[in-house]
Amino acid sequence: MKLIKILAAALMFVLCLVEVHAQTTSTTTSTGTPAYSAGPVTPYSEASKPATDVVGLRRGERYNLPNSSISELGQNGEPMLLDLPESHFERDPMPIRHSDAVVVATIQSGQSFLSNDKRNIYSEYRATVEDVVKAGTQGLRATDSIDVEREGGVLKLASGKTLTRGKFADSMPVVGGSYLLFLKYNPDTQDYHIQTAYQLHGGKVYRLDDQNYSESGHEVQHALRIEASNSDEFLSQVRTKAKKGGN
Repeated sequence: MKLIKILAAALMFVLCLVEVHAQTTSTTTSTGTPAYSAGPVTPYSEASKPATDVVGLRRGERYNLPNSSISELGQNGEPMLLDLPESHFERDPMPIRHSDAVVVATIQSGQSFLSNDKRNIYSEYRATVEDVVKAGTQGLRATDSIDVEREGGVLKLASGKTLTRGKFADSMPVVGGSYLLFLKYNPDTQDYHIQTAYQLHGGKVYRLDDQNYSESGHEVQHALRIEASNSDEFLSQVRTKAKKGGN
């Protein structure tokens, strides 16, 4: 089984060397189901943090690639590179205990950025907390505005070519979308990393991550998998688990 998963991951990586159009607003299928998003599209000229932004440079540094032989992103770069690490198959779909905060939040804005070494892409979002399931040591409250981040995003070159980087099975949030976010606090950069999330749409719940490969046909653009048909009941169950310490 493990070998099959590894082979599947390799296949996904090969199939993802194609270019698709990334959306910055709510992305849905023809039936209205939320769909995979590669992240916000940002002009390359606006994707670097200024030298005076100390916190911003710290955020960009964490996504530097360890392999210095990889070329900087530019006109000759692959249009799309998405990976699917083996560890993806062992991820906790409900990491309450390992999250510093769990909140329902609406994404207000988003932007893709270059890592400091200009070899990778990550995205930052501004989110408004609507409800708190787990406040954590930061004591988050409803109406708080927080910065959340995730690896991946889309940059648009002056030529019109787009460069997309990220995870094949991990969709990015979309502006205007409502999500249940499982967050890890980054004290050195004063923001939160999205460990996993669920999109709340039309009274239903959809997994932002963990693509259902058998149904998607291995397509980059795919509908998000439905997790629950009643978002109120789902959130109630999550709150109950949180009160029990995540068990």
